[in-house]
Amino acid sequence: MLNLSRRDFLKVASVSLATFWLKPFPPDDNPTSGKPIGLGRVTEPSIWAYADPKPGATKETPLKRDTVVEIYDAISTEGLMRHNPIWNLTRFGWAYSSWVQPVERQLNLAVGDVPASGFWAQVSIPYAEMRSRPSDKAALLYRLYYSSVHLVITRIEDESEQAWYQLRDDQYPNAPQYVRAEGLRPIPPEEMTPLSVDVEDKRIEVDTQQQMVYAYENGTLVFSTRCSSGARFNVEGLGLVDFTTPKGEFTVIRKRPRRHMVGFQERSDGYDLPGVPFPTYLTPSGVAIHGAYWHNDFGRQRSHGCVNVPPDAAQWVYRWTRPVTAYEDALVEVTEGGTPIVVT
Repeated sequence: MLNLSRRDFLKVASVSLATFWLKPFPPDDNPTSGKPIGLGRVTEPSIWAYADPKPGATKETPLKRDTVVEIYDAISTEGLMRHNPIWNLTRFGWAYSSWVQPVERQLNLAVGDVPASGFWAQVSIPYAEMRSRPSDKAALLYRLYYSSVHLVITRIEDESEQAWYQLRDDQYPNAPQYVRAEGLRPIPPEEMTPLSVDVEDKRIEVDTQQQMVYAYENGTLVFSTRCSSGARFNVEGLGLVDFTTPKGEFTVIRKRPRRHMVGFQERSDGYDLPGVPFPTYLTPSGVAIHGAYWHNDFGRQRSHGCVNVPPDAAQWVYRWTRPVTAYEDALVEVTEGGTPIVVT
């Protein structure tokens, strides 16, 4: 059994400014008392916290989607599934880490002057609420989750002088969308500058058996991350549907800092995911390596064909691959010269 420090927890997870997010700290006589090593958001409709970190343990407390929990320990032992051995200790019991997104709670000062081209921003709290007007009383459109990426085009203050950002969505560019500014961290240009631009020999390999992504420079491994590639799963009314990631030799054909991904809305497997971070595309049909904030279940097949990776890893791939992008680029497309991607 391996206990993890806060730094180790954040590394694996990639695998009191806002006290409204969390319940009070546990009392001193609680075995989980002490300083949390991190925060997590429940990503499934409902999960259980268990008495012990092992399959078959007593179920203690149900936790609903978007519950934010303080994490006091993370250990590696026997998981509920073979690919993931990590459990998180919360005040409610042990939560299996595949269903808990690692999050932070960083509030931000609003940008004074938004440039005409806007700026990229990333949600820096467990979730931010997008509304139809710059008002907490306006209609709720979406919850924008930690690490999702969005384009800010305007700053507005409401009647109580609370700063809001207006966003421009790439699927619905004319829709009025507003988020309180404190929950979005501006992404500085240096976090989006291209990496290893002088290296000619670059290659990415996606191993769908091991659920790993590898990046090579001149034949030397320089980066790796766990992933979740496409799967076969049952769809109500259709039966077993094959969404496995296509295998073969590809190249990067387009890149975006973010994409609002929408699909199969009329079906039981439909999805509507604003601000998917840093997609790097390898097929015209839209298969991409991109960040995923809706699960922490990397290491097994579970997507609709894309290659899900942790958001930080998606950003690295976006910066490292060709074509080279500039900060203001909302979309870059090429017909040749993209970094080779081999899927096996």
